[in-house]
Amino acid sequence: MPTYLPFVLVGLAAVGLLVWSLAGQRRRHQDRKAALERLGFQPCVEQKAWLEETVARIENNPGYRYEVREPKRLSGEPAVYYFVKVRHRFPQDDAVAEEEILFPLKRSSAGGLVLTVKPSSLAPGLAAQMLGALATGPWDAQPGGLHRLELPPDLKDTNVVGALGAPGASLYDLVDARTLSVVQGLGDAGGMFVQCRDAWCSVAGASVQIPFRVEELVARIRPLL
Repeated sequence: MPTYLPFVLVGLAAVGLLVWSLAGQRRRHQDRKAALERLGFQPCVEQKAWLEETVARIENNPGYRYEVREPKRLSGEPAVYYFVKVRHRFPQDDAVAEEEILFPLKRSSAGGLVLTVKPSSLAPGLAAQMLGALATGPWDAQPGGLHRLELPPDLKDTNVVGALGAPGASLYDLVDARTLSVVQGLGDAGGMFVQCRDAWCSVAGASVQIPFRVEELVARIRPLL
């Protein structure tokens, strides 16, 4: 057997994996485009700048720049937006992209709030606790001015595993029980991170293992619109 043959086989395998990965990405992109069209989302490039400003206010983190790609608006009122949010870190340009839905949400407080929601398939226990601890840790990507909040006893062993808010605030100062009941189901549709500030709320997904199912997410948030 030629000595170079193993290297050729490894190279062919690597190329095959790359082709498979690209084909999967293309298929997911096509499925996502079809789902958005079925729901009635239409491109709204003219609102790209406003969306970037709104995202930046919600994030409230001057260490990052936020770019909006593929912005789309759901027909009808109130305004519901879908886009891909790309987070760029200063001064480096390490970018992280995640799908996001933005919609208006009436709350008694305009203060910042971040909720981490697990899927129901992840049972309560150590893994869920670790997810909540990691998501609410003091990372530089966290929204400015927010700190880890203690979850109320009635949310123990639910799908809400972590919360960030203003120091000294309680969770129910920032969001009501009705909204929390809706939020608890978002993780099952890929919406693991819920972020609110002022009159707007965003739902984002950052896990390849849990697809961001736009149709199901929009159906779940409709009671809040």
